[in-house]
Amino acid sequence: MSSPFRFDGEMRAFLADTDGKQTLQDALDHYHATRGGGAKDIDPQFEYNRFTRAWHEAHPDGSREELAEAWRDCRHRPVDERGRI
Repeated sequence: MSSPFRFDGEMRAFLADTDGKQTLQDALDHYHATRGGGAKDIDPQFEYNRFTRAWHEAHPDGSREELAEAWRDCRHRPVDERGRI
């Protein structure tokens, strides 16, 4: 079973960098060519998403409530004390 379509950074970049002459087939080809490469980098403005990924890697059996508590703790610290997520 194939995974559902996700309009992600790869597709946004493809559409932003085109000259308007690409077809829907070009977009589909690009989409399929960029799947399966593992986890992609998360842009810096998506701090919560980066935090969540890092937290789950460090706490694979952690609960949603534990994640929420850790995020609240992180957000209450000054930015320069949070470390790079």
